[in-house]
Amino acid sequence: MAAPVIECSALTTKSFGADVKIESVKAVAAAANLPAHCEVRGVIWPEARFVVKLPTAWNERFQMVGNGGWAGTITTAAVDTAVRLGYASTSTDTGHDAQKEPGAIFAMKTDSNPNALRKIIDHGYLSVHETALLAKKIIRTYYGADAKYSYWVGCSTGGRQGLMEAQRYPEDFDGYVIGAPVLNLTGLQTKAVYNWIQVGPGPSEIKAEKLVALEAAVYGKCDALDGLKDGLIENPLACSFDPDKDLTKCSGTETASCFTPAQLTAIKHVYDGVRNSKGELLFPGFPVGPEAFMPDRTGKRISGWESNLIGSFNLGDTFMKYMAFDNPTGASYDYKSFNVDNDVARMQKVGLIINATITDLTAVKARGAKIVHYHGWADPGVTSRMSVDYYEAAKKTMGEKETTDFYRFFPVPGMFHCGGGPGCGDVDWLTAVVNWVEKGVAPEMLIGGHVEGGKTTRTRPICMYPTVARYKGSGSIDEAANFGCSAK
Repeated sequence: MAAPVIECSALTTKSFGADVKIESVKAVAAAANLPAHCEVRGVIWPEARFVVKLPTAWNERFQMVGNGGWAGTITTAAVDTAVRLGYASTSTDTGHDAQKEPGAIFAMKTDSNPNALRKIIDHGYLSVHETALLAKKIIRTYYGADAKYSYWVGCSTGGRQGLMEAQRYPEDFDGYVIGAPVLNLTGLQTKAVYNWIQVGPGPSEIKAEKLVALEAAVYGKCDALDGLKDGLIENPLACSFDPDKDLTKCSGTETASCFTPAQLTAIKHVYDGVRNSKGELLFPGFPVGPEAFMPDRTGKRISGWESNLIGSFNLGDTFMKYMAFDNPTGASYDYKSFNVDNDVARMQKVGLIINATITDLTAVKARGAKIVHYHGWADPGVTSRMSVDYYEAAKKTMGEKETTDFYRFFPVPGMFHCGGGPGCGDVDWLTAVVNWVEKGVAPEMLIGGHVEGGKTTRTRPICMYPTVARYKGSGSIDEAANFGCSAK
């Protein structure tokens, strides 16, 4: 552990650049849930607010944490988690205030929002990079030394931010924990609106009472394909679920256990993905698995479909209103007017700013950095196919061995978005990447836990793609030791 070389208050007298305004510096005494540290808050021009927390007992490492959704808030809880482990840590709100500008409203230029274009750029990539550089300057000033290692940790938007850093600024970090990255943001928002048009209000609507039958059909066909009927779909890509063949068609009066022709067509579109009028796939659909019912925060059991379709649509709707196109319509935009053939092309300009789709990461490898990428197979909000497609494209770009030497992907069976679901998504991703960066121990299999009521009820291996977990034939199916990772 290392200690500061100056007082916390002395940071108020330091200059960190003309574009940086330090708004507060305070020494925070140790408490039951957080060690003693120095907290620095401020803003990078024009509106990117940040916090940097510097523990008195420093492990000589730096960790930056990502955001969720449209950001607009500093992820203080994740910063505090890093500080408890001894890291100097930082987070940014990416240049806008979610309370004042909810959703993507920050992206629409008005007389009261003159910095809209810069806010899109800041949200897309720049504020994270600038905050990382600033935090390193503050660390050097406070401790009298640079961090020995720098790490990125983020899921969802935070996953996209981490990949964006690797693609644009590979010198910023030595290790990356990339979770469920919204790497093709324009595509995902297109998918959100497209799905809602298919299964939202209207003649093909899939109401909540239908989801019990959908879950039963999916898990009835796919659960046991790995040799165990255990409530988990180990590899959803191996299941050929067909709504026309595997769901009950309504032959008379519609009931909760049958599906109309319009509903079957809509469900097929959700699984298949976004296609234009020529039948060309523009964005991948969802693998089977998100249909599972799990308790929500109130204890009510709801399907992953139900909990995320509406939330995803809200994200997509605000994107179409305020960010997707030049001269956005704003609040008057009607999602039903969305045209796949025309509107996807109109998003290419903003996509160059917000999409993290570059597959050549050789600069990351060249500096010795490592990437651990994970995604829940059953993620109902951000399709895991997006991560699969990106990883496969990266291997094609750089070569399979060259890629796995520094970048490995771990799909998590049964896990929802960044956690939750019936799977074993409680995994120590950070330790995996730290051991790889600092000790050269490349992860091939990690152990995940399923936690309910504060207790771990099941553990399973989380295998490096494309291997999958297979039961050894004896012992409890709730213990990871009784499984191994296999190519088949």
